[in-house]
Amino acid sequence: AEPFEVEGSCIPLTISIGTTCAGEGAHVTSLELIRAADDALYEAKRTGRNRVVFRAAAAVHRAD
Repeated sequence: AEPFEVEGSCIPLTISIGTTCAGEGAHVTSLELIRAADDALYEAKRTGRNRVVFRAAAAVHRAD
């Protein structure tokens, strides 16, 4: 973690990011995009701190 100073106190700070996208003309719903980003976020958290994970929306196959 990198220290982040707030009002004179150092706070350890890490970040995990999950991201996705859909190209123009892609046939994915907003819910599918959110699920893909959510899956990517949890993979980033699972695999360590300070990571960005990309997940294509079409790669999400989750039964609800």
